[in-house]
Amino acid sequence: MRQTHRTAFGWLAVIFFATTLGSISRPMLAQEAAEATEYEGQAIFDRAVLQKLDARSMNDLEKVVDLCEDALIKGLDEENKAAARQLLTATLFEHASKLSQLIFDQRPPDARWATIRRFAMQDLEKSLDYDDSQGYVHLLIARLQMLPRGDKDRAKKAAERAIDLLQDQDELLSMALMVQGGLTDDKTQQLENFTKAIELNPRNADAWRARALLHLSQNEADAALADFLQLLNVDAGDNTVHQAVAELFARRGMPAEALSHLQTVIEQNPQESTPYLLKAEILSNLGQSEEALDTLDRAISVEPQDIAGRLMRARLYAELERFDEAERDIRRVLEVSPGLPNALLLRSVIAAAQEKYKEAIRDLRLVEKSAQDNPALKLQLATYYVADNRPTKAIAVFDEVLEIDSENWMALRSRGDAYLSLGEHQKAIADYEAGLKLQPDDGGILNNLAWVLATSPKDDVREPERAIELATKACEVTNFEKAHILSTLAAAYADAGKFEEAIKWSTKAVEMDTEEQQLDKELASYKEGKPWRELQETDESAAGEDLPLEEEAADDDEGFELD
Repeated sequence: MRQTHRTAFGWLAVIFFATTLGSISRPMLAQEAAEATEYEGQAIFDRAVLQKLDARSMNDLEKVVDLCEDALIKGLDEENKAAARQLLTATLFEHASKLSQLIFDQRPPDARWATIRRFAMQDLEKSLDYDDSQGYVHLLIARLQMLPRGDKDRAKKAAERAIDLLQDQDELLSMALMVQGGLTDDKTQQLENFTKAIELNPRNADAWRARALLHLSQNEADAALADFLQLLNVDAGDNTVHQAVAELFARRGMPAEALSHLQTVIEQNPQESTPYLLKAEILSNLGQSEEALDTLDRAISVEPQDIAGRLMRARLYAELERFDEAERDIRRVLEVSPGLPNALLLRSVIAAAQEKYKEAIRDLRLVEKSAQDNPALKLQLATYYVADNRPTKAIAVFDEVLEIDSENWMALRSRGDAYLSLGEHQKAIADYEAGLKLQPDDGGILNNLAWVLATSPKDDVREPERAIELATKACEVTNFEKAHILSTLAAAYADAGKFEEAIKWSTKAVEMDTEEQQLDKELASYKEGKPWRELQETDESAAGEDLPLEEEAADDDEGFELD
């Protein structure tokens, strides 16, 4: 908050020259020196005045303070006693202000900031002992005490006192209101304070920033964007604001505006990787994959060990089915951060996309170790087991999901599918029925339940009329646009002996999906007057076991370097 210090120093000049020097002319100093026997502190105070005029360093200011205190102890007349107090309080404040600059005006703050705060507070508290009517002193105390591990109650009292004393000083009052707003948890009060601070001083960049962040915390993106844009009118070179504006524009679906602000950030600070990452994300969402990859290459060249950039590039490579390059980036990330869940999760997705289900399962199990009882992870793991022709393992994992969340309809549906693949129709039906109660309009559950009720070779399982009802509803909720669901409706009609209807819907299914050979076989069966029967009995014997969970070693020895 650089503005505070500039304003404070302006006040120091007013105090010093308008009061101290204005009330002590050179002839007066000579006269007082002649009367030193009556007022022993006068000569010392004269030296303090001269020392202040020549002060260049912190040590010089400390000498002024010592001389003023000594002069007051030795004795001064009333007029010079008041002047000495004014010079003393002003010098103490200036000393504290210069110390505080190491905290507020330096980025990052001095590592010794807590010690610096303690020394600054000693100056300020001593200043108040001589004169507690200076609002800017209370303001600096509030700012220092609102820092981490500060005395929040002391900060609140100081801010209130500063506001009382600064009513006729708009710029300082603006800052005091902003500080007070930052000390309350009441969002309404915060908004009121920040708004008043802006009204008093439209150039108060910190107030604009504070109000914008408050709007963001309240999910008021439009209001936050408006404040950030106003802040850029105050400080057009603030890169953090340009980036915040870019993120908000991107969120509002305004990529051109977002990219414009990001370009400003990149031009002003090309060695910062974060804006490249946001730019790459926007380009990727626009379908400009190659441009996004070029931008990520730049981000990684700036910060070779940037995990976020590597993972984003790996994800983009995976979307482009450039799996070797994606896996290479993931290996590099895991060299820097072994066992990183996001990297392992992405690697499992890439493995599954290549039908390397055992590798996908291994990685997902590694992730699960660090996120136990996560239903979403367990669902995905079970899905991989199904894809790897191990429905029994999948069922065990679905059981775990349902122990955590008994109303997880997706787990019920998927476990029903797994039972169906093992030929356990009654168990499959029980899961489908339970899932249907939770999600009565899910086309997948409606279709799969209708299918088993229409095609099971077990007489005690089939219910043709209910199968027709369920399949019809499944077609309706999917707008009659899914060939396999039309096929189910045909199978239901065939099981009910209504072969004309079965042929009608089966024909539509074949026309809709000309590549699925089973649809042709179903249609041929109905033309022969035969219903369709299906009993799946997955052979799990050839599937093998899980891979061990030990991390595989990287298969290159390049290390984590620039590409």
